[in-house]
Amino acid sequence: MTTISTAAKRSALALVCLVAAAGCSVEDAKPRAADPCAIADPSAERDLLRQITGSGDLDTRVNSTTEHLVDSLKADLRSVPSSPWLMCGYVPTQQKSGGRVQLQVRWQSREYREQFPTGSVPVEVNGAFGRSDDTGSVLRVRCDMPGDLRSQSDHALLSVEESFGIGATRTNMTQADRDRQTAFTYLMARRVTEALGCENKPLKRAPVVKQLPLPTPTPTPTP
Repeated sequence: MTTISTAAKRSALALVCLVAAAGCSVEDAKPRAADPCAIADPSAERDLLRQITGSGDLDTRVNSTTEHLVDSLKADLRSVPSSPWLMCGYVPTQQKSGGRVQLQVRWQSREYREQFPTGSVPVEVNGAFGRSDDTGSVLRVRCDMPGDLRSQSDHALLSVEESFGIGATRTNMTQADRDRQTAFTYLMARRVTEALGCENKPLKRAPVVKQLPLPTPTPTPTP
């Protein structure tokens, strides 16, 4: 059984409080049908994004409509692993070259084993697993697709990947900062799972980020 530190518990509690304290519920912040990147103000996503970028005014870059993203991911599910789709980006209005956030999504095999770069921390958020570090967060989640795509989805995980601080060096990052990044990744991943119609509804709860111990390295066989 994994033991969660007191600091991690406090961090998780703080994130739940942050989401609950937002001016509207997560359900109220659903994107428009033609725009999976739209973020309402106020909303939990907007509050997290402002803290991540350190900016109140953001330009939204939309790279795909909901319909195109869903069609592309459905097609990709027949050939896993797939290349990432750049979904959307957020750039501080007064800081065009840095401090931005980008989101991309792809399918990966359930047998895929993450290589954890130095400084990365394994995380779990309500059954979605991944990692977080100073440059971004990744979450992988099971999505039971409806209809004839169900059998393909039994062998794949939806991977939602956020890149933070592109073009800007961020210093003095804390675990609370990384947890905010992961919580934002989770809320945006929820939009993708809802658009795809994942029958298991994997991300319906408010995000509670937990840090996990690093995996034990596999010993190298002796010749």
